[in-house]
Amino acid sequence: MEITLRQLACLVAVADHGSISAAAVALDVTQPTVTHQLKLLEDLLGYRLVDRSARGITVRPEGQIVVDRARVILQQTASLADDLVDIRTVHGEVRLGIIQTASAAHFPFVYRSLMTRYPDVHLIVTEGRSMDLVEKVRHGDLDLAVVTLPLMYTDLQVAPLWREELVLIDNPSSSVQEEAITIKQLDGLPFIGLDVGTGLQRHVLALFHENGIQPRLIFQATSIATVIGFVAAGLGISIVPNQAARVYADVGQIVVRHLNPAAFRQLALIYRPLETMSSAVRVIAQTFITQARRFPRG
Repeated sequence: MEITLRQLACLVAVADHGSISAAAVALDVTQPTVTHQLKLLEDLLGYRLVDRSARGITVRPEGQIVVDRARVILQQTASLADDLVDIRTVHGEVRLGIIQTASAAHFPFVYRSLMTRYPDVHLIVTEGRSMDLVEKVRHGDLDLAVVTLPLMYTDLQVAPLWREELVLIDNPSSSVQEEAITIKQLDGLPFIGLDVGTGLQRHVLALFHENGIQPRLIFQATSIATVIGFVAAGLGISIVPNQAARVYADVGQIVVRHLNPAAFRQLALIYRPLETMSSAVRVIAQTFITQARRFPRG
């Protein structure tokens, strides 16, 4: 026998109303039905979930854990019909911007989820630098954008998404052997950077400033692929997101070294106030946030 939604509903009703009789009234069933369903649930879990007394029902600590989980399950089940209505009724065009350095790591998986759930929404994706994407959202040229925090503006809604570890990349023939390296050890070394308009480059420059160092910037690229190409050729080092670096490290083009202490960048979804959005933009924003937060941190 398996746990059923009916058993969970009876437990939640008893917890909410404090008695078998009140729970039965709320569920429009008989009191013996509620009692029976509670007994079945306790037998299945192997724990006593409630204490019964003349004054009513008290939920035990073990029962509270089950109540909390049951609420989530019941809420998710109840929302299934609403989700199907969304799929049938939501349509339109949504313009989404995303920074170039994030598009290859997590975004394709989020995009697939969006297209599966809302097939009638036409999602137009544009890559760009954080600074440019922020301005386009502010002026209405984009509905949403994935950018790097922090932001300088307060007139946009900001929803944190995933966090990415930043790592040092070097040529495989480098004389440096440490598994982890400090920012201060990079002082004066030839450095391959990204265009200063990218959020990643601003973040890296801030790390250098905080540690009082100044690497020797010999080239600024517009894409991580170009940065990695220069590093692979032995022209310098760089700092990039771990997810992007691993693809090239796995085939031996570069080596990855963790920073000590570890450094991270935070990505976020930015948009204008939800009440000003179309229904298509609103559901894409909400689904994007939900899906993206399922990725592991770091």
